[in-house]
Amino acid sequence: MHEESPKRILLVGATGYAGRQLAKYLLTSTDATVILSGRDRTKLGDLQSSLPTLDLSRRTELLELDAANIDVAALTDFDLLVNATGTGRHNALMIQACLERRADWIDMQMTNELLNPPTELRAKIERAGCRFVIQAGFHPGILAALVRHAAQQMDTIHSAIVGSVIRDEGGVPFTSGVTELVESFRDYKSEMYKDGRWQKLDYAAYPMVEFEYGFGKLRAYPVEMPELRRLPELLPDLKNTGFFVAGFNWVADYLVTPLMMLSSNIAPRRTASWLGHLLSWSTRTFARPPYGTVVQVDADGQCDDRPAHFRLSMFHEDAYVLTAVPTVAMIKQMLQDEFQPGIHLMGLCCDPVQLLSDIERMGISITRQLETIHSRGT
Repeated sequence: MHEESPKRILLVGATGYAGRQLAKYLLTSTDATVILSGRDRTKLGDLQSSLPTLDLSRRTELLELDAANIDVAALTDFDLLVNATGTGRHNALMIQACLERRADWIDMQMTNELLNPPTELRAKIERAGCRFVIQAGFHPGILAALVRHAAQQMDTIHSAIVGSVIRDEGGVPFTSGVTELVESFRDYKSEMYKDGRWQKLDYAAYPMVEFEYGFGKLRAYPVEMPELRRLPELLPDLKNTGFFVAGFNWVADYLVTPLMMLSSNIAPRRTASWLGHLLSWSTRTFARPPYGTVVQVDADGQCDDRPAHFRLSMFHEDAYVLTAVPTVAMIKQMLQDEFQPGIHLMGLCCDPVQLLSDIERMGISITRQLETIHSRGT
């Protein structure tokens, strides 16, 4: 991304649930040319015609592309590749295309080869001058940014618990991302950073998280996130942190989830697809209001020598919008060439203040509250 404007963004997986939202916000929040790519040209055309019509059609191009069979040499030029596919199985050719064009990369995948890359691949990315931002979105993605932002509100921060609840009306549609979620249970760890060290939590210790926007108190389950693992190095006063996700409903929580955990130890590849369908079905069939997606941070620390509590809560009715908007906010920072080549986790490399400002500007509801012991209850 070292050429004159407008930048050219290749959006791979543009016709998926997240891809469609990314296309919309990339066009309305940046001045880049967006290359909409996918396997079905008819769906690409339908997507193009559904996008905002403020003379934006001149800023879109259509590219029929199968991520599993990319002709790297024949691929159009681009400055940034946005990987909106739900799986990392077909990343190799896309990574090669970025390296050959000295282009940047951003993905929203829970795991892929870039999370713990071979030394040779990391060196190639750095030599090419590319910035690869991985695990974008809201989870993973914005979690560490929320903790870093909370730390900026206090003199010192001791505890920061991030929680999320996802209850879209109509349930969670089945996608390759749902299959990837099921497969992630192979490495599931019920851990949080507690009293200065990472430790496993027993079920009885899973917290009740009080969510804003009408969701109330819900039991939440610990989910390991690489971006949070690195926070104690950045925030040495931090003694407690973790990410906790509230359940969908009783069927998903007490029947489907235990099945996913069991299968992860027996035959994860063979069972991932049908378990993904089962999870999607359970969220559609047993969904109950309130609906929407919330992600929030509750932090405790010190302000002016007094105990302080800070809460920031984000909400949108659509989980895919809440995935796309933080990603586009990160892309806006990438377009400004503000950080060094290499592989970066979004939650650790972004400017949290600018990120949240752009997220709010794009229509995500955000509430903030800072209380000290002196003002509580007043």
